[in-house]
Amino acid sequence: MKTSSFWPIAWTLAVFTAVVFVLDVSLGLLFPNWWVMQHFWETILPGFTFVSWETFFIGLIESFAGGFLTAVLFVPIYNVFVHRTSQEEQTVKSS
Repeated sequence: MKTSSFWPIAWTLAVFTAVVFVLDVSLGLLFPNWWVMQHFWETILPGFTFVSWETFFIGLIESFAGGFLTAVLFVPIYNVFVHRTSQEEQTVKSS
């Protein structure tokens, strides 16, 4: 099995979470009853309140950083399990 490269996954998760944040805030502006996601973002992002420009950019930066930090945790853990699996497969083949 192939290990994962850190940077492509980090950029993917960071941009994905930032895009989801922007879409949710945009939907919250278009549909005022979109309160579920507003409260979710306010809960997980310190300093974000719905809606002002300053807190929007704080939330955008924090969501981007959260996606990046998810990759910091995910990629090494994934690579450890891939490495273990490949070692076990080699052990089974050599037996």
